[in-house]
Amino acid sequence: MLCRGRQRDRTMAKRYPLKPLKRFDYKLVEAKLDGLLFNVDRDLQRNIRHAESTNNMEASRCLSLLNVMLRFASNSYRAVRFVLADTPEEPARKPNYALIIAPVNRQLLDLLFSLVYMLDDFPTRSLQYHRAGWREASEEYHKFKSEFSRDPEWKAFFANFSKGLGQLAPLFRITEREKKNVKLIPYWKHPGELKDEQTSCRNFLRWLDKWLYADTSAQSHLSFGGLFMVSPFLVAELVGGQSQEIVENRMIHQYRFHQFSRTALVTLAIATEIDCYCNLGNREVIAYLWALFSEHAPEGKEMYGARYEEKLSSRSVA
Repeated sequence: MLCRGRQRDRTMAKRYPLKPLKRFDYKLVEAKLDGLLFNVDRDLQRNIRHAESTNNMEASRCLSLLNVMLRFASNSYRAVRFVLADTPEEPARKPNYALIIAPVNRQLLDLLFSLVYMLDDFPTRSLQYHRAGWREASEEYHKFKSEFSRDPEWKAFFANFSKGLGQLAPLFRITEREKKNVKLIPYWKHPGELKDEQTSCRNFLRWLDKWLYADTSAQSHLSFGGLFMVSPFLVAELVGGQSQEIVENRMIHQYRFHQFSRTALVTLAIATEIDCYCNLGNREVIAYLWALFSEHAPEGKEMYGARYEEKLSSRSVA
């Protein structure tokens, strides 16, 4: 915790001098990552159109899921980048707004867990993912209908919702028996369960859980451990002295870089997984980005070594 007292602050600063922070020029990454996300999105859409033109609805289902996942990651990444941007200068952007990024990173990590696990057997596991989603949507429909079915203003909503469920049921292979009893359809597993599944990506998922997911989840759920991690940023002005200066001039900048680098790294990982699985041909720029992140972000180097160095040196076939 932060300590009160200017004299103690000065004594601690003399005894434990801090090294100057290094500045990372994000323009080295920004255009390349934006271009990669654009290209992967464009290539997926082209493949989806081809699958639909040949009436390959199974391929269309799989590719459309990948496209939505990529677009979610891209949207989150760009939103975080906007909130944390240094330029153009905007007084309304407060450094402490970085504290909202951990829940976003938790979502992205949830997505990466599911994607990596699914890609070990994508047609089968993506269908399980879709079916679990259909169950959740059906339960949502019945929850609202049981509460508002007598309200005429909800009539159109229920009609459209029911129609959508009916149209998706054949694509997700929902049987008549399952329509009547959605509990027959298993829920999708959360990361804590996926990491223990017997699958080829198990070691990576366990690494991801230990080194990125655990503390991100704690900050997102605001367990006391998670709240304790961010408390210095919230009480610095109350403590004052050099402790406040250290928080505002050093710690918050380290925290912003740490959280944003996670956002960018997980987004890059999602794009890498999809590009490698579908052989979209963007490996050169992907390798460049991993090399840059490995040089400037310790987690980038570790993440690259844990999975993506090997993945980029091999070829996968969708």
